[in-house]
Amino acid sequence: MSELEERVRLRIREEMTRRNLSQRDVSGILGGSAKGWSQSRVGKLMTGRVEMGVADMESLCFAISLPIVEAVRDHGMEFFAEMTPTELRTLERIRQLTEPDRDAYLHLLAVKNTSKRHAMPLPARKRPSRG
Repeated sequence: MSELEERVRLRIREEMTRRNLSQRDVSGILGGSAKGWSQSRVGKLMTGRVEMGVADMESLCFAISLPIVEAVRDHGMEFFAEMTPTELRTLERIRQLTEPDRDAYLHLLAVKNTSKRHAMPLPARKRPSRG
């Protein structure tokens, strides 16, 4: 079982718990045994006894009103959702820099560095002369 698949299972289980939905509730929402969604099938998918395919994930997410993107996203990474690919690449590149290089880069961008060890004071801005 892949790490992503397990993360999706965990996220779906968390959402089911949050919404107070049982496996039987989910199977009923998906059409029950008439459409192949028995409580047993939901249980096997949720425990990993049966591999969860994309169609299964889509159906389960639909049943619990969870956007698929939310099911696959790492927890704590919600702020990345609105970043462009260029912004994500830039952030990753900054993270790869050594600490002194990162501090210098942040200094150039006039971004406050929270590191006390290598924090460089920003130069004072000159006030325009009144003439």
